[in-house]
Amino acid sequence: MKKVLLFISASFLFYQTQAQDTVKVKTNASPEQEAESLYNTGLEQMSQQKYMAAIEAFSKAITLNPSFEKAIISRGFSKHENKNNASAIEDFNLANSLKPSADAYFGKAQSFYSIGLKDSINKNLDKALALDNKYAKAFYLRAQLKFEDKQYPEAIADYNQAIAAKPDYAYAYNDRASAKKMLNDEAGAIADYQKAVELDSKLFFAYNNLGSAKRNKGDNDGAIDAYNKAIALKSDYYLALNNRGVAKLNKNDISGAISDFNTALRIKSDYVSAMNNMAAAYIKKQDYKAASDWCNKALIVDENVGAIYVNRGITKQMQKDEEGACADWKKAASLGAATGKNYAAGLCD
Repeated sequence: MKKVLLFISASFLFYQTQAQDTVKVKTNASPEQEAESLYNTGLEQMSQQKYMAAIEAFSKAITLNPSFEKAIISRGFSKHENKNNASAIEDFNLANSLKPSADAYFGKAQSFYSIGLKDSINKNLDKALALDNKYAKAFYLRAQLKFEDKQYPEAIADYNQAIAAKPDYAYAYNDRASAKKMLNDEAGAIADYQKAVELDSKLFFAYNNLGSAKRNKGDNDGAIDAYNKAIALKSDYYLALNNRGVAKLNKNDISGAISDFNTALRIKSDYVSAMNNMAAAYIKKQDYKAASDWCNKALIVDENVGAIYVNRGITKQMQKDEEGACADWKKAASLGAATGKNYAAGLCD
């Protein structure tokens, strides 16, 4: 981009009580150069997540240069981020009418994803990849669709493609790990989660996922270390606080677990999982009244969680209410809780 030269007319400044005349600045920049400058301003606004300001800058650039494809595409992405997906799609269509590009087709796919039009997503991803067979974000989005459809091996294949195209793609490693976890490949999941945080040490959710994978393998100390890192990055991360509490409970650190569950509930007062885990902690503490109270609080928020009925059934049994216990376990079984089904079959008529 050529530098813009500024010519300032010479003038004398007279110090007086009245306001000074404004020095007028003239520029010899062409419309294309001014458009380029506005485009760069728009990119800077995008980087700061100031999407309305970015849209305004890109629009001015496009007014000066109607065939400015990059500005049109960037405006489309800004509109998408600003949740104006219909208008974003219009921009991507306009850009493709000037010159078809993988960026514009991917932008359309991303916007269609936001409004739930799955067929249109895949069609545009195919077009993006036909123009650029190493477009990592297109492979990643296609993998997400397959993951949502529980097509985990197919999702992994696309995450592999995304990583091959972009070897430092931390998000793809994290999500591939989650797909492996769904296939019970805990070792593979742990390796991918670890790679994700090596590539991007700020991915708090990847640390949380790593902790859960380690906890599932019985490595509660390793899990707590990973949860600690997630919480250090995001102090209000109630998911990681709840999960760390479970790992502590697995180590019989009941007071530490209760402290974590309490902190999670201070952040999200209706967090059913933390309420139910609190009940489990008090069952371990043999305080069955407190455990039952926590189960009841959780059921007020959501009465369709089988695990809560399992725990309340335990508290009733320990308080000699066999009939009430069996009723809760049968309810848990009806909601798909395997433990409830086992208890009902083994302990109830």
